[in-house]
Amino acid sequence: MIAERPVREELVARVVDRGRTMAPGDPLDPGTVLGSLVDEEALQRVLGHVDRARDDGVRVRLGGERVAPVAGGSYLGPTVLDGVTEELAVAREEVFGPVLSVLEADGPEEAVRLANATEYGLAAAVWTRDVGRAGRIARALRAGTVWVNTYDAADESTPFGGMKASGAGRDRSLHALDAYTHLKTTWISLT
Repeated sequence: MIAERPVREELVARVVDRGRTMAPGDPLDPGTVLGSLVDEEALQRVLGHVDRARDDGVRVRLGGERVAPVAGGSYLGPTVLDGVTEELAVAREEVFGPVLSVLEADGPEEAVRLANATEYGLAAAVWTRDVGRAGRIARALRAGTVWVNTYDAADESTPFGGMKASGAGRDRSLHALDAYTHLKTTWISLT
């Protein structure tokens, strides 16, 4: 998450409060919103990211530790890392766990620069009351999907896929059919 300086502290506090309501649980329970990581190796990899960030001076505002709501799972509670800078691994690599890295920007131009500095570009979200600003930022972001004032909205009629190292084609929509097939033209003369 890249937050502009004037709203960063309040935004992080709200995210931390929301994260406290998202405790991991039994994935078979319909009320569970956060399940286990795929296995112990994945959990240790994510915890390694958190430990390295902590060693680099990043403040762990929430979580960052293994939890055990259900025996046998590899659970990590929602984790918020505050004070992340762009050169840190946790800002540049895919963590694949319930970890939110918070970076700070002085304005929209710096926020776009930070967002585009990663080699990945699957999806992004922009939160603002200014629709014109949202459009300018969305155009500047190198991501396959950009949501404005929402997140994870989807429909089978719209393509989904990324750019850069996340750019391995598109799922959903008629565009996916083109990605999954190879058209071939054969000309035959019957004369």
